Amino acid sequence: MQYFDIYIDSMKGIYTYSDKNDEFEVGENVIVPFRNIKKSAFIIRKNFKENFEFKLLNISSKVKNSLKLSNEQIKLIEWMVDYYLASYDNVIKAMIPKKIKISYDNIYSINPNKINTLSKYLNNEIIKHIFSLATISYNTAKTKFKKSVVDSLIEKIFLYKDENNICINLENFYKLKEENKEIFDYFYKKTIVKKEKLEEKFKKNDIKELEEKEILKIEANINEKKEYVSDIIENVTENKSILNKEQLLIKESIEKSNKKYFLLKGVTGSGKTEIYIELIKKAFFKGYGSIFLVPEISLTPQMVERFQDEFKNNIAILHSSLSDIERAKEWESIYSGKKKIVLGVRSAIFSPVKNLKYIILDEEHEATYKQDSSPRYNAKYVAIKRCLDEGAKLILGSATPSIESYYYAKTGIYGLLNLENRYGNAKMPDIQIVDMKQEENLFFSKALLEEIKNTLLKNEQVILLLNRKGYSTYIQCKDCGYVEECDNCSIKMSYYKSTNRYKCNYCGKQVHYTGKCSKCGSTNLIHSGKGIERIEEELKKYFDVPMIKVDSELSRNKDYFSKIYKDFSDKKYSILIGTQIIAKGLHFPNVTLVGVINSDIILNFPDFRSGEKTFQLLTQVSGRAGRGDKKGKVIIQTYEPENNVIKDSKEENYDLFYEKEINSRKIFSYPPFSKILNIGFSSEDEEKLLEMSKNFYDEIKSQDIELYGPMPSMVYRVQKRYRMNIFVKGSKKKIDNFKKFLKKKLNEFNDTKVRIVIDIDPVNMM
Repeated sequence: MQYFDIYIDSMKGIYTYSDKNDEFEVGENVIVPFRNIKKSAFIIRKNFKENFEFKLLNISSKVKNSLKLSNEQIKLIEWMVDYYLASYDNVIKAMIPKKIKISYDNIYSINPNKINTLSKYLNNEIIKHIFSLATISYNTAKTKFKKSVVDSLIEKIFLYKDENNICINLENFYKLKEENKEIFDYFYKKTIVKKEKLEEKFKKNDIKELEEKEILKIEANINEKKEYVSDIIENVTENKSILNKEQLLIKESIEKSNKKYFLLKGVTGSGKTEIYIELIKKAFFKGYGSIFLVPEISLTPQMVERFQDEFKNNIAILHSSLSDIERAKEWESIYSGKKKIVLGVRSAIFSPVKNLKYIILDEEHEATYKQDSSPRYNAKYVAIKRCLDEGAKLILGSATPSIESYYYAKTGIYGLLNLENRYGNAKMPDIQIVDMKQEENLFFSKALLEEIKNTLLKNEQVILLLNRKGYSTYIQCKDCGYVEECDNCSIKMSYYKSTNRYKCNYCGKQVHYTGKCSKCGSTNLIHSGKGIERIEEELKKYFDVPMIKVDSELSRNKDYFSKIYKDFSDKKYSILIGTQIIAKGLHFPNVTLVGVINSDIILNFPDFRSGEKTFQLLTQVSGRAGRGDKKGKVIIQTYEPENNVIKDSKEENYDLFYEKEINSRKIFSYPPFSKILNIGFSSEDEEKLLEMSKNFYDEIKSQDIELYGPMPSMVYRVQKRYRMNIFVKGSKKKIDNFKKFLKKKLNEFNDTKVRIVIDIDPVNMM
């Protein structure tokens, strides 16, 4: 007898079950009785207790042909549950695509552990029927197995011949296993019958009697998924390396170093991707696997193209726009070991890659590696944990690393690697800052318009960045002052001219735009806060050239960005206008001018990372200019030209910016000098929310930790729920102790009207 702690599908915690025949193992997908129904489950760990205060139910059966969680996967699950204070359900559903797990048939099979009991039931109609399913023709048997082997087994009375068919001799069936396991397994599989098929033919009570005597076992069997059948894997030839001397040194130092974690800091266009590919390639030819993560789905088309050139269809591609079936197909190709290389966004970090050698996070500074819904994991920290458990190496790459990552590299926790020059003969772009306080035009400075004109005359391309979607941020009535707000959220509704609708960028609610104030009926309306639609409209007044715009709304369609990328690469458009989605990693050799319309948007957010985010965005978008053999130019429009962040980004002096920022972080004890977490409260009942958040604060304030709050969220109401926060800060040790205390408090919490969400290492402070 052994005991297991088990995760049951769609349940938050784990439950203990017995295994009285010692037939199950940790990691297996099993069926268990739960509240009078049978449910799919995974065995998480052994439970070594000997006495229990409650009655334990027995595990019913194994799910045949299902996946089995590896020791490494279970370690990761346990770590995430503990570190992020997440439920088992949320963690496992994040790790395993939904179409993989629980599509199964109930089947009956003969219990091989009950041979002696079975001998008394050889004349039972049900048993005879089940074994009759295992009859095959003599010709089939000869074709499938050697004739001499089949004849020998007939001679030894393991099998017998009935006319021209081969049948099983029931009395000697289980001895056949020792004689010839291959033939035993073949016939045994043929005795398996679907539950409903057996129940059609025989009375349920008669079947149940055999089940109670344990002669028949009821099991679950994963349905065949024909749609998952993988493509034939193409052969890959090992091409000669094209790395220059600087890149080669970095590649070799990663391979030879004893360190597990590396930060590759390379200027935009320095050829970081080429190093990654060469590392992955070398590992691939030695039978090792790799995971390559990009921060946005928008980068996927470009990376897919580049990786397919090298690895054909040996790569699995995972991102949020895949259907459940597509995701399951890719996941299974990884789990089976058919594909060793994974390219994807955040969730691809959970890919069950065999013989993992490298995890690479491109643009490691990006906030998109942090998930905003439960489990609120950061792919970077999950990658660190996986490399630790699986003996792989982690490479974080960026031209503008996060302050925390650069600090860990400077202090020797990560290996620091530098690429100082652009790949080939490409030169860094010239950067010009324009003070918009001196300009008459609200949209474009004289310098930007002049440079756009010159660029287009040379038949080169332009990228314009404005980090705002839609046409205008809000519309205000000039007569009564009313601004259209969302009914569900405490936020102004943006106007999208392309659809002629107001839209809430938080809950997605849309309202038809009539051109009149909904409060007083006036048509005297002011559009405030320009978005990319407005920029496109204004730009068309100056330039009659093909232009295209892109933002996160438009790129939700999985084919949209892929098409834009191709069309812009093929020079079908002269100007690309977009939000921050276009600032990351894209390579267009013909782009020689980048314009930043309003660089101050993020700068003034009440967030200790606002300076860092602004510097990163400006540097990254600047890096899209002059990546070919033509010199590039960048124009940054700002109302704060004297701001240190703006000035440092002009010089592209990351180290100077870092020194100022790290000193500030140290003074105020922000990460990396502390750990932080956020306790979020939400409710439709505002009064109840205020009361609960205050009471919760009173219960935790005695802990040895810095607490701030309770305070309203920046957007106080979202989807009809009011929101409050308690911000927590302290050393790693203090935060770890506080999390244990917090876990107990959450287990005691049972108010159905108020929801509590814990965000460990938050990135989005909204």
